[in-house]
Amino acid sequence: GDGLSGSVSTLHNGRLERHMTVSARDSLGIFYEQVTNIVGMRELEDEGKVMAMADYSYPFDFEDNMFKDFFTVSGTRITARYSTVKQFGLLQRIAWQMPREQFAYMAQQLVENMVTKFTSNAIDRYGRNEVTFAGGTFANIKANMKVRGLENLRRWHVFPHMGDGGIALGAALYTNYLLNGTSSYKFTPYTGASYTAEQTVEALKGDRSLIHEVSDEIENAKHAAELIAKGNYLFWFQGAMEYGPRALGHRSILAPSDSEKVKEKLNIYVKKREWFQPFAPSLLEEEAERMLHYDHKGYDKFMTSAYYLKDELHERERSVVHIDGSARTHMVGDENRGYQELLRQVRHACGYGIVLNTSFNIHGMPIAMAPEDAIATMKATKTKYMFINGVFVTNRSGV
Repeated sequence: GDGLSGSVSTLHNGRLERHMTVSARDSLGIFYEQVTNIVGMRELEDEGKVMAMADYSYPFDFEDNMFKDFFTVSGTRITARYSTVKQFGLLQRIAWQMPREQFAYMAQQLVENMVTKFTSNAIDRYGRNEVTFAGGTFANIKANMKVRGLENLRRWHVFPHMGDGGIALGAALYTNYLLNGTSSYKFTPYTGASYTAEQTVEALKGDRSLIHEVSDEIENAKHAAELIAKGNYLFWFQGAMEYGPRALGHRSILAPSDSEKVKEKLNIYVKKREWFQPFAPSLLEEEAERMLHYDHKGYDKFMTSAYYLKDELHERERSVVHIDGSARTHMVGDENRGYQELLRQVRHACGYGIVLNTSFNIHGMPIAMAPEDAIATMKATKTKYMFINGVFVTNRSGV
């Protein structure tokens, strides 16, 4: 309601100062929404599919991009050439002239070019090379990868609930700053609803189609790793639910990162993704340098950027690598010890501490929050194995 689509602020010695704003008319996010609509997908829902599809286009230089003049960056000012309505009409006419993957490529290339130029200019202008990003445009992991690669950027962080869903917490934090001067927090994304083993067993009671047994965290991690190493996918439901749009090892579906067959099975029975949309990996943070072209600008705990896998791993990690060799990587450390232990057990069994990790939901449905949601999803998808709050569940009808 403020008529803005962006701003730049600095925090120095506990003092927050806004320096400039970007008007709603000049919104790169609205531009990308329009592109999503025109290629036949859902605005505010399928922008990630547009980003993934862009990599299937023949590449070309930005100078040959028909969108190159739609926006300009001058210093720390972003300007749209056309009004939102006129822009949409032009995009519609251009879309008829080419395959939709080329149309998506042009949009993605424009956003990457504008965001990196704007960020670099802001770093230079305000003398700050440790930068935090928020806003729906920063859900675009390929643009984030370009930004992260800037030479004048030293440390990088994207707020885990970067879209509109994060505004409520942002408003609360800002109010706390105004009232109390608080500007530093130790943040964890595991802030949602949590359930005990007793509540889980109670939810399972009386269901003869599901067999369950209680075991400890270490044993569950070892057992889950063994099942993954044998080529199974499984449901992993632990502790407090994640805050934000990403599954970060508390409400996850896990599978081997090296099996195209298991990935296709997971897609057929549960996720039903577009053929061009990749899955993402979780890996141990100590594996980042061994497996990725890692830049040492901060471990990505919230799955907010793409990273290029090392060339020799493309074939091995085929279930989680995109056609361009990149992956939306979640780096796991001590903040999630149960999940960390599972990944260490996978490394012991398979040589690398990495798994395919996708959100615990059926396509188009919310992520499972409560044990009842998890049980219903398990039965609807005929999933055979689930680890939930210290309880191992086997589905008699699982495939």
